[in-house]
Amino acid sequence: MKYDLKGTVMQILSTELEEGETITSEPGKMAYMSDNVEMDTGAKGGILSSIKRKFAGESIFLVDYTPQSGSGVVTFASEVPGKVVPVELGEDDVLIGQKDAWLCSKDVIPDASATKRISSGFLGGEGMILVKMEGPGLVFLNICGELEKVKLDAGEKIRIDTGCIGAFDADMDYSVDRVKGIKNLAFGGKGLFLATIEGPGTVWVQSLPIDEFAGKISQYIDESG
Repeated sequence: MKYDLKGTVMQILSTELEEGETITSEPGKMAYMSDNVEMDTGAKGGILSSIKRKFAGESIFLVDYTPQSGSGVVTFASEVPGKVVPVELGEDDVLIGQKDAWLCSKDVIPDASATKRISSGFLGGEGMILVKMEGPGLVFLNICGELEKVKLDAGEKIRIDTGCIGAFDADMDYSVDRVKGIKNLAFGGKGLFLATIEGPGTVWVQSLPIDEFAGKISQYIDESG
């Protein structure tokens, strides 16, 4: 499979598939495709996996796109201003993403994963269930805003606003703690909780949390009304 990314703000991912190759996405993510591409919609990965995806904020049903009688093109459009990021996963690689991170993938069916600490799920802002992407295969992430990849050594930690977590390696330790100090709680401006992620591994950080972006837009909608 070949792919190309076009645009800078609202990117379009164009994939060129050989006959019989398949790429998978949620319904509604495809922008256009060749006439010879066949769509197959279903509960991929089994019923249990599909139900878990629903709790993670993803669709129960997924769509496979497969060219017939020669190669074909399938394109996907990002839903938010930001970056479409390709991540090649090896045999034992597992990636955990926030609920809107998965755009499409080849040979990878997204599942759902509970955070390691129950409090992380209830307090982290992204819900107890996150999206799990397990290799081998190629995954395309939908990152909101600009992207920074932060690589952490063993024992190295960062504290990060939960909305800025795009994705992270599954074997990293992830927890959420209340911000300390009355003044920080009252005037800190980033909510009551921050996530702590410990290496080794990589964190994909997004600069524009989707909930904050939606909140800013809603302010102008309310004012115009």
